[in-house]
Amino acid sequence: MDTGSQNESWAFKLIDALIGQGVEYFCCAPGSRSTSLALGIANHPKVKRLVHFDERGLCFHAVGYGKATKKPAAVVATSGSAIGNLMPAVMEACNDRVPLLLVTADRPPELRDCGANQTCDQVKLFQNFVRWQVDLPCPDDRISEHYLSGTISHAVAASTYPTPGPVHINCMFREPLFSLPLDHPPIQKHVFFQQPVLQPSEASVAEWEKRLSGKRNGVILVGSSNSDLSEAVFSLGERLKWPIFADILSSLRTADGPDSLITYYDPLLKLKNCVAVDAVIQFGDRFVSKTLSQWLEKQKLEFFLHISDHSMRQDPSHLVTHRVISCPQIFVHELLGSLAQQSDASWQNQWHHWDQRCHEKLAEIFSSQTTLSEPGIVWEIGAFLSTPWCLFVGTSMPIRDANQFLLPASHCSGIYGNRGVSGIDGIIATACGIAKGKNQPLLALIGDLTCLHDLTSLALLPKLDIPIILCVVNNDGGGIFSFLPVSKRQEAFEEFIVTPHGVTFESAASLFRIPYFHPKTHEELRAIFSHPQSCIIEITTDRTENVQFHEEIIHSLGKCLHAETPMILR
Repeated sequence: MDTGSQNESWAFKLIDALIGQGVEYFCCAPGSRSTSLALGIANHPKVKRLVHFDERGLCFHAVGYGKATKKPAAVVATSGSAIGNLMPAVMEACNDRVPLLLVTADRPPELRDCGANQTCDQVKLFQNFVRWQVDLPCPDDRISEHYLSGTISHAVAASTYPTPGPVHINCMFREPLFSLPLDHPPIQKHVFFQQPVLQPSEASVAEWEKRLSGKRNGVILVGSSNSDLSEAVFSLGERLKWPIFADILSSLRTADGPDSLITYYDPLLKLKNCVAVDAVIQFGDRFVSKTLSQWLEKQKLEFFLHISDHSMRQDPSHLVTHRVISCPQIFVHELLGSLAQQSDASWQNQWHHWDQRCHEKLAEIFSSQTTLSEPGIVWEIGAFLSTPWCLFVGTSMPIRDANQFLLPASHCSGIYGNRGVSGIDGIIATACGIAKGKNQPLLALIGDLTCLHDLTSLALLPKLDIPIILCVVNNDGGGIFSFLPVSKRQEAFEEFIVTPHGVTFESAASLFRIPYFHPKTHEELRAIFSHPQSCIIEITTDRTENVQFHEEIIHSLGKCLHAETPMILR
């Protein structure tokens, strides 16, 4: 078989092997050296694909898809600097445990390290950010297709277990990259990987039941999670009569939750930071709330149990005293089989009462507002969210405001964010990937710098037949920095930290043929939400006024809770 035919046949079998392992979605960037792979994708009858000109945005789109489906999408890119543009999304997927496959085209050995055009060292380019990597040889009739099939099977398995994340498949191709159109027989044999279930032993469950039986004033923390823990955590909270502090990315945030679910723990801990606990159980990964972290650091905890289904350490304050690696749902189910029901609900009821008072006061504050504020936008989004809508909250102020003030009026279809490395790049692309993976409409709340950083991904919105609302808060720079001590260093603050830009997004919406709105009041925003469609909603705010309004909210909540009976401290 000639070289071009070998390339086409090999690439088609590679794509077929990926599909045989359950990889359904291929995200493709244009390029020459990846021609064989592109032809394999174009000619395979089972492929679902998206083509986008920007590798960085494309890879973040695949990350969003992986967040939504828990399955890896395959990112196909050509050689050279195109591969470097995948790195930010690879870093995010690595740290946030998102399955992802990188299928990159490369030059053959004789064109490496000799000055050949569009060539760089792609072998182990992503270093420790990938779970596994392989440098595939140039296609050759003498190489068994079982090698290719088994290698792809291992690659897909490594992207999902034991810790989900990126895997790099680097593919060498010699020219000519294709030949005349050929019939491509599929691979006849696949190797299938079955993931184990992590189940605790009876002795382990008995040990934790014994340790928990004497704890009364504990707290259940639920950090960001890749699975729905609500049923298990709510059941455990009811058994222990402990309050549940659920991070905005935990899958538990809803007005339909039980009394144990405390939505406004962040502002409450600002006002009740002297309250002490005698035990903590944590599910999920880390938290958005710095207030929660600081409060935990003040506790003198001898029992801090972290339960997760992976081995990555999620303990930045180094407070955890015990760790269990198990399926959280199975662990709780086994524990509830022997854990006694706590009869005294006074501790939990006190937190619920405070939470209700916060909700009532916040409703009063926002109902009296006419002009939109940044917390007010979050409040309106909470009223809008319901099934089948998903929410994506951008880095910096949007996710912090959502963590403090967002309570969906009913159960929505998921709340997402990029907290792996908390970057502002690729946010629009990630949101589009989540909408594609869920096949459900999505609202994304993002900042102005975030939007500027990912403008090319606006091209993805018209390609998707799913409503995506981009709600862009424009405070002319990095608004979060106004809350930090660096804001007092005025000689450098505006130019080097905030980086004001002086632009709006109406022209960008027009460029990509996306409907545009610029509401100024709560009523105008509600009117737009009442007829949801793919669009950009730009809301202009003032950074200084935003800081003042946040301070006023906490002050008002403090006055509301001032007359409350203080907790008895030990």
